[in-house]
Amino acid sequence: MSATAGRIFPQNLKFGEMKGVAYPAVQIGDTVYHSAPGLRIYDRSNRMILPVALPQSAVVLFQLDIQGNLSQLWLLTPEEEASVRQAVGR
Repeated sequence: MSATAGRIFPQNLKFGEMKGVAYPAVQIGDTVYHSAPGLRIYDRSNRMILPVALPQSAVVLFQLDIQGNLSQLWLLTPEEEASVRQAVGR
């Protein structure tokens, strides 16, 4: 899942639905993740945004650091979401 609808994503990302944000906690699916120091968040145009700009719900790709904290998060466009769902069989 490295190239999806024009953006290039790192390997070994997790896919999920973000269901709530109470920074520094972010709920994705049924799991609440804490934000790592230096969390990088990318919007649908691949621009870095601040946590305060996160919507309360979105379909995302994300990466955890070695402690299990959220280190990178990508908000997906509808086209990217469809492509990722097809790739992971959901």
